[in-house]
Amino acid sequence: MKGSIFLPDGVRVSLKMQEHTLLDMQTGAKAEWHRLRDVLVHEPGLEVFFALLSPKNHLYERFFDLGAAQREHRRLCEVLHEDFGVRVHRLCNSILGGAEEMPGIRRALEASAERLNPEADPGPAARDSAHLLSIAILGAQGRKGGTALTETMHNLYFMRDQQVCTDRGMVTGRMATRERRMEVEMTHLALSALGADPVAQVLEGKMEGGDVIPAGDFALVGCGVRTDMKGIAALMRGMEFDEVAVVHEPLHPLIRGRDYMVSMHLDTYFNIAGDGVAVGNPVLLDRARVEVFVREGEGYRPEDGAQTTLAGYLGEKGYSIIPVTTLEQLCYASNFLCVRDHEAVAVDTGQIAPMMLERLKEKEAARPGMYAALLAQAEADYRRLRAEAEFFPYKREVYAEGLEMTPVSLKCATGGYGGAHCMTCPLRR
Repeated sequence: MKGSIFLPDGVRVSLKMQEHTLLDMQTGAKAEWHRLRDVLVHEPGLEVFFALLSPKNHLYERFFDLGAAQREHRRLCEVLHEDFGVRVHRLCNSILGGAEEMPGIRRALEASAERLNPEADPGPAARDSAHLLSIAILGAQGRKGGTALTETMHNLYFMRDQQVCTDRGMVTGRMATRERRMEVEMTHLALSALGADPVAQVLEGKMEGGDVIPAGDFALVGCGVRTDMKGIAALMRGMEFDEVAVVHEPLHPLIRGRDYMVSMHLDTYFNIAGDGVAVGNPVLLDRARVEVFVREGEGYRPEDGAQTTLAGYLGEKGYSIIPVTTLEQLCYASNFLCVRDHEAVAVDTGQIAPMMLERLKEKEAARPGMYAALLAQAEADYRRLRAEAEFFPYKREVYAEGLEMTPVSLKCATGGYGGAHCMTCPLRR
């Protein structure tokens, strides 16, 4: 295959044909703890360089070293493939492989370039697929006297959110922010190229994959700033779980006002590490209201009187909960990726904690009083966790539950607001 993607340091990365492989089984995930077999990822590229010029304006948590983030992402992929046997599919390679084999994908790339550059010379048909793909990801728009980047996919490497892997297969979502809206089109191309065409699409409301966690007979779906009830209703058409628990995003009691990024997705404060074992921040689990919907015919109906908290709901299901502190939650403790029952790839929160404390101090200085209580709690957590050497995943509760957590350094890559869970799109469990 000819073509390459340009990285900020000028390195040309060859796109190898053998990395484009059609899936030989139907996609789907019945439970978060089932063995992960195939995953779709996208390494942070040149699009991230432009986001880092103004991190906050592009939904990032902080500035970070892009080169280091790329190395961390590659290591994450190596661990998944070499240690756990997961087939890792790369977004760009999948699309470019599909463009050579499937005329529809090539035409989609040309149409995207034509929309962005209607007066380009030469036109899209004369350009190689790698160049067309770069135009799409960067939102590169040709203008007289120069080039503008109008629809850059700055957050594309957070591959969890554009779609969901349900018990029926893939369901494409609808992103909440204009900044990320075009990403779904790109990931849809990759899914089609891999023979993983979606079984359903969310075309109304908002629905992002970080809000969805399958759990065997039931699924948990977060509802809040990134996913709403319209989006959930559409998502349910792509599910067959016996029960769906809609978890309403809780307000953080230690923040005066509202910071939508602190608990923007369900997986930012809660996750499942194995059959019957969950990890979460009790402060938020006790405040997250749950509505239960049960399967009826081809759809779902609300279960009368079935409202509780997330902590209460999990207790009813027989789950034990490994608690994490406020600081650990802010450092992406719950944003681990379960690869097998009781086995997961996790963020080493101890690496991130000092940076998070500095960031909280900056936020409190910028908005006095808003983060004072949160900062005080995080500082107290840090003193205790450091004294006890108990930063997640190195916790006695983790060992007591028989969990095997493989820590991966994502010190820089998490700066975009997410950990291993956010950076991966499961295709098959």
